[in-house]
Amino acid sequence: DEHGNLVAANPNGTGDVYTHVQGSKPSNTPYISTTDTTLTDTPKNYGNNQVQVDARELQRDINSGTVLQDIRILTPQQVQAELQAKVDLAQAAYNKNPSEKNLDALKNANRVFGYAVRDGECLIKGCVPELYLQWPNGIAPIPIK
Repeated sequence: DEHGNLVAANPNGTGDVYTHVQGSKPSNTPYISTTDTTLTDTPKNYGNNQVQVDARELQRDINSGTVLQDIRILTPQQVQAELQAKVDLAQAAYNKNPSEKNLDALKNANRVFGYAVRDGECLIKGCVPELYLQWPNGIAPIPIK
């Protein structure tokens, strides 16, 4: 944004973790996708701009109340647990009624879960204040208006 913060497509959006990772309704997502590079060597590259987020320091400041904005960090474990719950629901629905529709839902849930694992997906809800960002060349790109 104009202050150098990294902001979700829609900080007040109602999209959930599943639809965010799936990539549906991107204009309604309150999340910013990040990759935990300690968990993956092969994340998909989703664009040309890369920035490093000091998530550890951001989480400390969220916990201490230093960050006053409504920001939440979902670890890869939390993201994967939420997506695994979707897989489990889809599996139960398919087991109860092995229809083509339920099979497709199960395949989709497994695919979305796989995306999160592949990318070491860590989500940040809301925004990342400029203080916690480090751009590779030291300069943030000019915000698009």
